[in-house]
Amino acid sequence: MRLKIITELLFILPIALGFYYGLYLYAAIMSLSVISALAYHLNKEKKYFTVDVIISLILISTNLYFLYQGEFKSPFFQLAMISLIASFYFWFRAQKTNYDFNHSMWHIASIMITLCCMGAYVY
Repeated sequence: MRLKIITELLFILPIALGFYYGLYLYAAIMSLSVISALAYHLNKEKKYFTVDVIISLILISTNLYFLYQGEFKSPFFQLAMISLIASFYFWFRAQKTNYDFNHSMWHIASIMITLCCMGAYVY
């Protein structure tokens, strides 16, 4: 479980960049996503599932909005798509084997997606 917590906390990087670029609502959504995910993981994944999913869907929608507003700018769009494929790989793999490790890699892929979507918007 420790690895899942550590990788979730790596979202601090896109949150900090969101604040740096003045994307305060985006940074707030990412922060809520981290808080809900931490609550979910720290409660042995028995509580806060629905809240975590709802906030994650809001973050996904916001990421799509920033990709769109960034006009799917290269190379950010392509890197986001590669990260998306990786995230699906790790998510499905986590359902079958080594859940903690694969779920943690899913966190990292999600962070990469968010960074790429932000990059498409700000650059």
